[in-house]
Amino acid sequence: MDGFSDNVQYFGLIFARILGLFFTAPVFSTDSVGNRMRIILGFLLAIILYPISANYLPALPNSVLGFALLVMGQIIIGVLIGFMVLVIFSSFQIIGEVLSLQMGISFSEVLDPQSQISIPLLGTLKNTIGILLFLAVPFQMDGFYVPALLHMVRAIGHSFQAVPELIPSTQISGGILNYLDQAFAIMFITAVKVGLPLVGILFISSLTLGLLGRAAPQMNLINMGIQINITVGLIVLMTLIPVIVPVMQTSFVLLYDHVGSMLRSWPQGVAP
Repeated sequence: MDGFSDNVQYFGLIFARILGLFFTAPVFSTDSVGNRMRIILGFLLAIILYPISANYLPALPNSVLGFALLVMGQIIIGVLIGFMVLVIFSSFQIIGEVLSLQMGISFSEVLDPQSQISIPLLGTLKNTIGILLFLAVPFQMDGFYVPALLHMVRAIGHSFQAVPELIPSTQISGGILNYLDQAFAIMFITAVKVGLPLVGILFISSLTLGLLGRAAPQMNLINMGIQINITVGLIVLMTLIPVIVPVMQTSFVLLYDHVGSMLRSWPQGVAP
C-alpha cells in the first residue's frame, strides 16, 4: 500500500509541474482551451512522462506541509518554463502593434484570446503565424525535426532530470532572475528582427510624403498618406513573410537554448 501511495504522490508531482507549464505556455493558457482540457491534457502527458521522470524526483517528505511545498515548487518550475515560451509570442505581438501604428491601422483591433485584451490586427496576424509555427511546422533542434510544441514537451520531460525540486535559497536567488532578464532581451531582439525591415520602409514612405507635402503644399497628402502607408505596408508585409518565418523559427531555437541554460543553472542540473 505504501508503494502505491508513493507512486500516486510522484505522479502528482509530475502532474503539478505540467499544469504549471500549461497555465502559462502559449496556446494552452488561452480561455479557448479551458481548465478541463488543460487538466485532461496534463493528466495524459503525466502518464507518458511518469515512467521516465519519477526516478529523478526527490524523496517524499513525511509531513503534509512538506509535500505541499514540494508541489508548489513543481508548479513554479513549470510556470517558469511556460513563461519563457510566452515571452517569444509577446515579441510577435509587440512588433505587430508597432507596425499597426506605423501603417495607421492601430484603431482596428480584435480580442486576443490569450491575453484577453484588444490588440491591433497585425499583432493578431503575427501571433497567429507564431502559433502555427509552434504547433505544426517542424524545424531542426539538437538533430530532431519536430514542431516547437514537441520540443517544449521534451524540455519539460528533461526538466525532471535537470531540476528535481525547487530550492529557493540557492536557486531563485542564484541567477534565475538574470535568466528572466535575458528572456526579455530575446523578446525585444526578436521583435526588432521581425519588424525592422517593414518599419524602415514605412519610415521612408512617411519621409517621402512629408517632403512632397513641403514641395507641393497644394496636394492633399493627409488623406492620401494614410492610404499609401497602408498599401505599402501590406505589400511589403506579404513580400517579407518568407523572410519573417525563418526568423521566428530561429527565435524558438534561441528560446530553448535559453531554457536549457536556465536549467543548467540549478545545482546538479543536466541540460535538456
